[in-house]
Formats: sequence, structure tokens, C-alpha cells
Amino acid sequence: MARIKLAPGSHGEITYQGLPDGRVRGTLRFRRLDGSYGKLRTRAGSNAAARRKLMASIEEQYAPLGQFGDLSPDSSFLALAREFMDYVEFTQEQRDTTRHENRRLVEKQIAPHMGDLAIREIKASTVVRVYKAIHNKTPSTARNVKALISQICSYAVMNDLMVANPAREVKRVKQQLKPIYAPEPMELAEFRGIIRNYQDRPDRMGPRPSDLLGDVVDLILATGARIGEAVGLKWEYVDMDSLKPTITIAGKVVDSKGQPKHWENYLKSESGWRRITIPPELIPMLRRRKLASGGNEFVFHTRTGAPNGTQDVHRALRSVRAWAGIDDELVPHALRKSAVTAVSDALGLEAAARFAGHKRSRVTEQYYAKRAIDAPDTSGVLGQLQGRPKNTARVLEIDKERGDRREAGF
Repeated sequence: MARIKLAPGSHGEITYQGLPDGRVRGTLRFRRLDGSYGKLRTRAGSNAAARRKLMASIEEQYAPLGQFGDLSPDSSFLALAREFMDYVEFTQEQRDTTRHENRRLVEKQIAPHMGDLAIREIKASTVVRVYKAIHNKTPSTARNVKALISQICSYAVMNDLMVANPAREVKRVKQQLKPIYAPEPMELAEFRGIIRNYQDRPDRMGPRPSDLLGDVVDLILATGARIGEAVGLKWEYVDMDSLKPTITIAGKVVDSKGQPKHWENYLKSESGWRRITIPPELIPMLRRRKLASGGNEFVFHTRTGAPNGTQDVHRALRSVRAWAGIDDELVPHALRKSAVTAVSDALGLEAAARFAGHKRSRVTEQYYAKRAIDAPDTSGVLGQLQGRPKNTARVLEIDKERGDRREAGF
């Protein structure tokens, strides 16, 4: 009878043979993950003891050859998710901030809804149930959770723990795009005035608020930088002495929840690295901050020398909005959209995409550059399609009461 061919990473049945001294010899044939075969033998006082020794030895044979983890289809989905996050950290496939957020989603969102289910129990209907439950509370979180579940399931397929990725069968709720809010120049001038009035208000308690908010607002409007890129600007990336002064966006400050504030030398995407020619109106603010920097490497920093964080700006902005009764939609990202819209109107969509650090202009058009309401003046072009003016035609007037028809002309 032909010997059964073993799959890589599996073993055959254990054979037992009685020895003259009363002990048992157990023999196990196995196949390593690289395809090669091996054989293990042990002696023990009983069949059960021989089996335990062989099972312990077989794990040692597999592990050095690259076996990662000890999951099976009966393992919990939470165990799979945690192992996936360890694998992502090992491969450096995701950035620190992304991994931090995904670990938070695993523990706070995925674990309560499906963490105790076995991997083999995960179906498309499971993902739909979780997606709908989270979407009812926070649609944006639901979108991120679904994407993360899909990545975890793909990892399971890669490790032969699933046959297919069930999350790929689940359709997302179509996102309703909101109108792009980008304050107009008059609104921005009024907003700057409100910031100054807030700083100089006579009824304030304590010292005068710092210039952080107003200066960051000016920088964002001059560069289109994201808030993290603005507060993360270093002097080494500021050139004020050239004929055309420039600022290079080459890093950002990260201070998201659960993470210590730190500076990163990479951006949201590769296209985010960009050198921007700045308007001369921004130079006085930069020179003022340079003189007061005391040699600090950051343009925006605290009294202790640490870089300002995004939360410092958001906190100051919330205070100004509450004092002046300004709507909550006026956030730093809206200022970035104002800058991108101005560039798009003057230089075109492709130039605005490069200015904003977008890889594709479709993102710029869809989320950043506010479209003009007025269509271009086409009256001179389309007038040619109207032909020559025609004589006024006669109109038939109907008398409803008598039902007769009379001709009338204008």
C-alpha cells in the first residue's frame, strides 16, 4: 500500500512498539514546512507518555523553520487580530500612528463585537452585523473598522486559516459628500480681527494669550499645510533670504490620543513632501518668531522648548469660537481648504493638488477645492446657436367660459 503523502507542516499517525523492558517506543513521521520529511522516535512507560513527548518535540521541529504563531481555525478572531498587528509591526508595513490607531480599534471596537468568535465562524454576515452596529453610532469609525477587518481576514487567508476573505463581500454605505467649507477672504479677515480682539479683550484674566493661534492661521493660509505639518515646521526648512522665500513641508508633529507628542520625518504620503514659495506678507511673522526662538529648532514651541502640538492650536481655537460665537466648522482644516481653493481658482486643479501634497487631483477636487457656483460666461459662444431673431408669432387665446377660440396678437 502506497504511503500517504503528508501536507507541509503536518504529521502522520504515531506507531507504538513494545520493548523487552516493558516500555514503549513511539515513532512519528512528519513533514516540515519547507517540504522535507523527518522522523521522531522516543521511549516512554506508556503510549500516552510517548505521545506527549512526541507532540512536544514536533513543535520544536516546526518553529525554527518559520512557523509564526500557533493559530488554528478554532482560535478566536481577537487572537488573530492581535497576531496580525504583531506581524504588521514586524514588517513595518504601517506607520506608527496607523498601527497605534488600529490597535485601539481592535481592542475597543472589534473585540467587543466579534473577538470571541472562532476564526472559522467569521462570515460575511458577521462583518455586516458589526459594520451596521458601529455605523449607527459613528459612520467614520465603521468605515475604518471594516477596512481593518478585511486586512485581518486577508492575513488569515495568507496563513491558510480562511479560504476566502468574507469582508470583501460587504459593501460600505455610500458616503454623502458634504459641501466643501472654505472661508472666503472677507471671512478670514474678520476671523483674524476676532483673534486679535480676543487676545486684547479688557475683561480677560491673567496674561495676554500667545500669538500661536494667529500665527498658525497665517502659516496655513500661506502654505496650505495640515495642522500637524504647520506646528511641526522646523527652521531648517524655512528659507527667508532667497529672492523667492520658501518653506519645505518635510515633517509633522503627532500628538494623537494615547501617544506621546513627537515629531515624525515622514508625511501622510510620499507626495506630501513639497517646497512652497511663500507670499512676502508671511515674512514679518517668521522673522518675529525667529528672533524670539532662542535657538529652538521649531518655529512653534512652548516655553519649555518642546514643539507645540495640534491640541494646543485646537484648544486656543475652541476658546476663540466660544467667545465670539463662531460656528464649529471653522477648524484648521477649513483654512487649508481656503488656501487650496484659491490656488485652484488661479492656477488650476493640478497645481492645487501639488500645492496640497495630494497624489491625485481627484482628491483635491472632491474634498478640498470649493467649486465656483457661477458657470463661465458662455453667452457669446452659445448665441451663435440661436440663429436669427424670429418675428413674433400669433398666439391663440382660449376663452374658457364660452369655449370659443379667438386669435390675438401681441
